[in-house]
Amino acid sequence: MIERTANRIRTRWIAVFALIISSATFGSGLLVFLYMKSPAFENQLLGQVMKNMDWIIEDEFEKQIRQLKPRPVPDPNDPNAWFWDYIEQRNKEYVEWEVHGKWEQL
Repeated sequence: MIERTANRIRTRWIAVFALIISSATFGSGLLVFLYMKSPAFENQLLGQVMKNMDWIIEDEFEKQIRQLKPRPVPDPNDPNAWFWDYIEQRNKEYVEWEVHGKWEQL
């Protein structure tokens, strides 16, 4: 009969210990996989992502709303066209003065 030496017994213990560690690793990996496929994980992840994305969603929402608004069409028969032309010209002059004029006087 084969004699059981200390090295052989130690090797067998190491093999059994490695099998236990491998089984525990596989089992925990399987549990993590099953959890990640569950709706609870999806809801948790979605909640964490969405709490930091609110401002992006609001910005995109505003962009889409702006696209839906009808663009104003100038009316050639508008009796107040002179007023809006005056306001536009005055604003252009004011912007020009703010950007260049008042700094050149310094």
